[in-house]
Amino acid sequence: MQKQPFAQPPFASLVEDHKKVKGIIEQLLATSATAKKTRQDLLGTLKKELESHETLEEKLLYPALKQQKPTHDMALEAYQEHHVVDVLLDELESLDFQDEAWKAKLRVLQENLLHHIREEEEQLFPKAAKTLDEGQLNHIEQGIEQARR
Repeated sequence: MQKQPFAQPPFASLVEDHKKVKGIIEQLLATSATAKKTRQDLLGTLKKELESHETLEEKLLYPALKQQKPTHDMALEAYQEHHVVDVLLDELESLDFQDEAWKAKLRVLQENLLHHIREEEEQLFPKAAKTLDEGQLNHIEQGIEQARR
């Protein structure tokens, strides 16, 4: 049985981002090497979505989690996982969309993202909800809502 993602505020909108990103990657994986324009457009969309999502987490959520002993190490790891994703995105952008290695690199990106998402939804978000107080959670939620406007 698959575990349901943690969707308590302020994490619900971050979980929605995760779903959107997974969908874009699935669309990319369904493309062929001849679909250069489609790959280029979808990769651009993916990069934009991930940059926005990472900014929210890195500016609003992770700093608060880094200050708490129970979530400190997880927050540091999450920053590094974002960095790896960014490197893979840059490599995908610079690689010829028709290169046979392109889809293999996309699968590596997918594996990294799925690992990161699973850790956030099953471990980090629930632990954050227990560790941060209501004021901190409200502050993060308001910051996310304001940034999305």
